[in-house]
Amino acid sequence: MEELTDDLARPAGGEGAIASFHFATAGIERPFDAWRSLLNVLFDSLPPKASPSTGFQANLIVYHFGTFLLCRSIAVGGRYRRTEARLAWNDLDHIVVSCLLRGGIALTSPATRRLRPGDVAVLDLSAPMAFAMSAAEGMHLIMPRTLLPASMAPVHPVTGRILAQDTAMAIFIRGILEALGEAALRLSPGEVIALGASVPDLLASCLGPAASVPSAEAKGDLGRRLRRHIEENLHRSDLTPSRLTHDLHVSRSQLYRQFEKSGGVEAYIRRRRLRRCLLTLCDSRHADRRIGDIAYEMGFADEAHFSRLFRRAFGVSPRGARSAARQDGPELGGLFRPSTDDASFGDWLTALGTS
Repeated sequence: MEELTDDLARPAGGEGAIASFHFATAGIERPFDAWRSLLNVLFDSLPPKASPSTGFQANLIVYHFGTFLLCRSIAVGGRYRRTEARLAWNDLDHIVVSCLLRGGIALTSPATRRLRPGDVAVLDLSAPMAFAMSAAEGMHLIMPRTLLPASMAPVHPVTGRILAQDTAMAIFIRGILEALGEAALRLSPGEVIALGASVPDLLASCLGPAASVPSAEAKGDLGRRLRRHIEENLHRSDLTPSRLTHDLHVSRSQLYRQFEKSGGVEAYIRRRRLRRCLLTLCDSRHADRRIGDIAYEMGFADEAHFSRLFRRAFGVSPRGARSAARQDGPELGGLFRPSTDDASFGDWLTALGTS
């Protein structure tokens, strides 16, 4: 394990523009228990069969790109499951693009498949999965389902998809993940935001549409259907609870239950609209657009009211956010992520796509 962990022995982050999180089991009395606790938001974890948990070693570095997380993990082994019970518990609605760099991973669910170094796996955290690893190192990009087109991330869970190591797209995607990891601490705030806006689209273009499913299964989970419909219709001025119940043929009680944890459906829609406006204001491709036009396009009827809501949500005016983006100021990154002082890896993960 010495050879595998050298690269991760140093603290992550430093003075770079990107927020990072670093976990290492070195010096921890019960290393596997600490690792299991860290990953609890994702998996039920069991120690490797071949080695006692006291000899376990693992490292994890996470970089926050505003719209997605980039992770680099190393672990001597372990068995990991995302069960139906865990799906019901935390309702993560994310797609993971994962590349095995070294070691071995054996997927046992949804289908049995052994990954070789260089293989790229596309996994859906809304679907059950199980795998075991042995001295494995990998890069993983985690992003909300709604950040991807419906053709690639439909409302029904996508079963595990594997791109073989020697295929053109596996080589290309592996290069993207490794380049992001290598460049992360050298990026300016503006470059972090630019990559956060463009990389999901690039990956979607590389991966293409997901396999079709039988029509009986295609309806998908109500929460995913609602979030997808909202994301695709944020521009509509009539995107209201009444409109949603009509468009998706659900009752008001069903609708409200889905957004109880988000403060209500109207609060969720408002946050998603404000977030989309923030991304547009900080995108250099839209630098010449009027702030009022951006607000109107996202369903806000009054520019002054929009500015008040924006400042309340992000602590800065729309004009201030655009100015920070133009100046590539250090305060820019804080607009797109939870505070690094208070937020854990689990907080970062669960907040993706909901704030």
